[in-house]
Amino acid sequence: MVIAAGHYRRVTRLPAILAILGALLAATSAAASADDADVLVQAGHQGRPASCAPLHVKACNLGTGASGERERDWTPIVADEAARVLRAHGYTVIRRPADYAEQDTARAAVFLHFDGAVTCASGASVGFPDTTSRAFVDAWEKRYLAFFPYRFVGENFTENEHRYYGFRKVDAPEKLLIEFGEMTCPAQFAWMQPRLRQLGDTVATFLMERLPR
Repeated sequence: MVIAAGHYRRVTRLPAILAILGALLAATSAAASADDADVLVQAGHQGRPASCAPLHVKACNLGTGASGERERDWTPIVADEAARVLRAHGYTVIRRPADYAEQDTARAAVFLHFDGAVTCASGASVGFPDTTSRAFVDAWEKRYLAFFPYRFVGENFTENEHRYYGFRKVDAPEKLLIEFGEMTCPAQFAWMQPRLRQLGDTVATFLMERLPR
């Protein structure tokens, strides 16, 4: 076919248009996968083991347990209560399980766990990256240790606490992994079991004090 001079027009083929649209949709989906909020609350081990294979989690740690109870059933109770109280006071909350694809942004992030050990060898503790402020850590320890009547084993006392994988999933100036106590210690277990929602209330109160609106 001969095209007369001055009348040439580039034609974009349909496959090329579809490719461009696909790229735009992919970019939009990626942007939508990141959430912004005042607080991120993660319930440790929640959703495992079902979440591990789809999200390519190699170390599918199911958490601890004792007396027929499982850590991954307790942490959502605490996390849901903390999120409920925060939202009731006007805070925006990202509530995450153990495994998720999103990358989030928040003013603060807390990751909730219960410990397990040789019977009564552990207790409450905290983990945090170097970027978390000393004031944030001290405020939690002061509040919780006035409430928790058992042993506090320390800060970042394992590498898993100091370099918790969840810290990489959120952009937040304050990040704190909270181990409320040892489930495998009968005395601590008996104290914590009826207070799970109260633990959530304690977390929410702490965060509201540290993050005034």
